[in-house]
Amino acid sequence: SYFVGGNEKYPNDGGFALKGWRKCEVDNAAIYINGNTGTTVGNVILTDKDGNVTVVDKTWTFLKDADGKMRIMAHHSSLPYLPDSPSQITEAEVLAAQEGWGEALVKIATTFDTQGLPAAKTLAAEIVDAAYGYQAGPVLFKPTLATGDQTFRTTREGALAYFVGDDAKYPNDGGFALKGWRDVKIENSAVRIDGNTAQTMGWVIITDKDGNVTKVDKTWTFFKDAEGAVRIVSHHSSLPYTPAPAPAAAPAPAAVASAPSAPVAQTITTTIAVETSVAFGAGLVVGGLVGHFW
Repeated sequence: SYFVGGNEKYPNDGGFALKGWRKCEVDNAAIYINGNTGTTVGNVILTDKDGNVTVVDKTWTFLKDADGKMRIMAHHSSLPYLPDSPSQITEAEVLAAQEGWGEALVKIATTFDTQGLPAAKTLAAEIVDAAYGYQAGPVLFKPTLATGDQTFRTTREGALAYFVGDDAKYPNDGGFALKGWRDVKIENSAVRIDGNTAQTMGWVIITDKDGNVTKVDKTWTFFKDAEGAVRIVSHHSSLPYTPAPAPAAAPAPAAVASAPSAPVAQTITTTIAVETSVAFGAGLVVGGLVGHFW
């Protein structure tokens, strides 16, 4: 049942031998012989028709019976044990990478102020190579002050131009890292760890040499590679959303001045003597109450 399935007594068996295997190699670590039994331990390497390889740990005990036939008497098979990956990223490493990013931004700015653009560009190139994962592929970098067709900087060249400018291919880049920054504080809303990657979301508060403060919304994804280096593979930055001010309340309509109405009783008394005046007086009463038509 295990090898070919199709047995209702073993409903979980899909047929291990039916998985398209095309090659089987046995790599013994040791063989122990004891009379008519032999025990082996090692790896079995299986390759399927698509070239996928599966390695299993294997222990067999073989028995040679009276007729000289070799039969398996014990068979233990398991997938190799995989300890926690050394590339498992920790929150402490993530926070250290964030702090390092802030320190690097300040260092580029102060280098520019004291040594000029060439020195700042050289330093920025070293920092981009160390902090970002461009050597492994595109980085999903959306800077704060990038726009148009150059909003997204998925290449090293684009990232470097954003930080220090001086690249004719990116004429709108003035060099974000050259703006006199002196302090960077990071306030994470949350940090999510998943194996060798981590995502953070929160605010970055940057202060320049004149004391001006800029606050940006920031989302990073950090990746810890096989050598243990933590690098940025996704970086989204934007200015905080500012809602439009509420429209001013419309002014109240001006009151319309009107003459006071004559007392009802007085109007009727004045007009009761003459029949035609009664009708006219009643009109005054109605006009006075409704809208002062006179």
